[in-house]
Amino acid sequence: MLYQTKSTYISKKDLKVKNLEISLEKKLEQLHPKKIDLSLERINNLLYKLGNPEKKIKNIIHIAGTNGKGSVLAFLKSFIQASGFTVNTYTSPHLINFNERINLNDQNISNEFLEVLLDMCNKKNDGKPITFFEMTTAAAFLAFKIKPADFTILETGLGGRLDATNIIKKPIITIINEISIDHKNFLGSNIKQIAKEKAGIIKKNSPVVIGKQTKKAIEIIKKVAKNFNVKTFFYKKDWFIKKNEKKNHIIFFNNLKNNKKEKYPQPNLIGEHQIINAGIALKAFNLIMKKKFNKNFVKKGLKTVKWTGRLQKIYLNKELFSKKINNKKWKFWFDGGHNKSASRALAKTFKKWNVKKLYLIFGMLNSKNPKDFLNSFKKITTKLITVTIKSNSPYYPNKKLYEIAKLNEFNVETAKNIKHAIRKLLLNESPGQILICGSLYMYKEVSKLLKK
Repeated sequence: MLYQTKSTYISKKDLKVKNLEISLEKKLEQLHPKKIDLSLERINNLLYKLGNPEKKIKNIIHIAGTNGKGSVLAFLKSFIQASGFTVNTYTSPHLINFNERINLNDQNISNEFLEVLLDMCNKKNDGKPITFFEMTTAAAFLAFKIKPADFTILETGLGGRLDATNIIKKPIITIINEISIDHKNFLGSNIKQIAKEKAGIIKKNSPVVIGKQTKKAIEIIKKVAKNFNVKTFFYKKDWFIKKNEKKNHIIFFNNLKNNKKEKYPQPNLIGEHQIINAGIALKAFNLIMKKKFNKNFVKKGLKTVKWTGRLQKIYLNKELFSKKINNKKWKFWFDGGHNKSASRALAKTFKKWNVKKLYLIFGMLNSKNPKDFLNSFKKITTKLITVTIKSNSPYYPNKKLYEIAKLNEFNVETAKNIKHAIRKLLLNESPGQILICGSLYMYKEVSKLLKK
């Protein structure tokens, strides 16, 4: 039997799956609220009761940092898969469905398998206090044990030292991407404190690849690495990557001591910041593969890499809007960056493109700093429209964001949602580029507006 909705038909089986997705996440949130309570004791106890599945996972790559963790993961995954190996990944947050967080050999975990794992975790936890992220991390480790891959890549949820993923003892390599100010309530109010937390993923006998950092962050990472006597590979000190604008390719220096160059095609991920992210993954891939390293696999990986929600060019469903969209005149982008460092990288890209008219549709969780984010766009934004995020997490109402933007001298309006904001711009402004930004939590609403 088919069930009719406003725009399409879905089967009874599809409806059951959709309802299961909703019920699983709601059930998880009710049992284990999305509060942040950094500790390793609770997950350590649960994993012990589950037989320590994390100890049976081979070739773990662990990634921390404030920005770019997901992009580095995507590059590494693409390189490894191009080499003929399988990869499991654990990421957060998800964009549309929770299942995205646990990816098994390029397939999001099924609802049925996820429900079995969560039931196992809940029974073993036996009603003891535990957070949403700790419970889902335990489920991920179980999944990776039952359905192993050649490599497993873990992205920290928040911080590093006390992050639930940091229960692992022997990663083959750790990566610390760019560190900037974020989550001050939990990680510290300055770069040194935050860097100390992020560097907490460093383990004995595991080399560390480090992305672009401030001097203060470098000092802390060096100190922690020295305590563990591990090899470090710093951006601009040990390796380097740059873009050749004229010939449209990138140049990678795997070892700055011998100054040997490697030429590769431009990565499939857009933005100036993605060049450095590609370099971090390239350096890590070199270290992982060693003598088996193959440039052809890197080339293939750079061409095929995908990571949704990061300066992603989007194509809207024209039928949802009252005015025809001319894609030659209008361009649409989405990016989930939500802090000062992310906005700087975004603004730098649009400046380099010499965009004449840039319109921002902006929403943000109230745990972030809207003023810091918007400052980078002040001189290049034609108009800003604030929206309220549809999220279970606490958010800024559109009117509050409007007040903040107005005080910072933006040409600003409000809209009730993203669809309404796009319509306003299409109907009232001359053609340009529209960037929807401020939070990854906006993507779920955006996905419903896209061309199928």
